[in-house]
Amino acid sequence: MKNTLVFALAAVLALSASVTTSRAQDAGKVDFEKQILPILKDNCFKCHQKEHEENGKKKKPKGGLRLDGAALIIKGGKEYPDENVVAGKPDASWLVKTMVLPDSDELAMPPEGKGDRVTPANIDLIKKWITEGANFGAWKGVE
Repeated sequence: MKNTLVFALAAVLALSASVTTSRAQDAGKVDFEKQILPILKDNCFKCHQKEHEENGKKKKPKGGLRLDGAALIIKGGKEYPDENVVAGKPDASWLVKTMVLPDSDELAMPPEGKGDRVTPANIDLIKKWITEGANFGAWKGVE
């Protein structure tokens, strides 16, 4: 009876530790809506969102790239349609490649004079999100 009680207690403790570890790991994952979406809104949406009218002028997404919807982020634009975000591979993802180019490069995003560059800390966060599988959670965005 004593051995059974000790075994049951050990099993409960092991299960508790496993659940706690799992929650801690989930807590360390990047949350797209809370962490990545604000970066995209602040640095990218000005040029890469659904066609709209601004100051009486029709504005189309630059390069055919839209970043205002989950499927659209993955899809990419005209030039690199299948490489915008490669889940698990941030260095193969065009989204990251354009953010890390020097200001002088014509493909650097955002282009000079079109907004602030994404900070190195935010680029690292985007890389981590992509490395973790580029999970959008429940967010779908605009279609």
